[in-house]
Amino acid sequence: MHSDTDFNHPPARRIGNLALVTDEDGRVLLVHKNYGNKTWGLPGGCAHAGEPPHAGWAREVAEETGLHVPRGPLLVMDYMPRNEKDGAAEGYNFVFDGGRVSSDTNIRLPAAAPGEGPELIGSDFVALDQLATFVAPHTERRILQAVAALEEGRHGVYLVEGRAVTAG
Repeated sequence: MHSDTDFNHPPARRIGNLALVTDEDGRVLLVHKNYGNKTWGLPGGCAHAGEPPHAGWAREVAEETGLHVPRGPLLVMDYMPRNEKDGAAEGYNFVFDGGRVSSDTNIRLPAAAPGEGPELIGSDFVALDQLATFVAPHTERRILQAVAALEEGRHGVYLVEGRAVTAG
């Protein structure tokens, strides 16, 4: 019997579903969050219980941007350990290819729920060399790895905190 893991009561983990959407100049679409540490990041969010990552990805992108882009392949899967500072559970962020859209595409951020502030407060297409001014270092690494995977035709690259993990 396997005694180190209780498969009937596994640990809680977060499953993030993110989209790499670029414009005609290769800039990456970022959204500005109005919760947590109010950072910028790729459009997307957490999967619902029982929702596979690719389905959560399509739902989240539509909710956060109003875009209904064709579901592209999985570019990277990034493991993130528990964040002791903000209490975020360990988890995985799946980044899918959200395709290319025109820079003048109308991005529709979600309306605020009654009595609450908006979930997102902005969006912008950001050049790769400007990512560090918008996102945390691990998010910048994740985005750059996803862009490299897309450009090189690789799929399903495994990362830990935005760094590629190789065999050995």
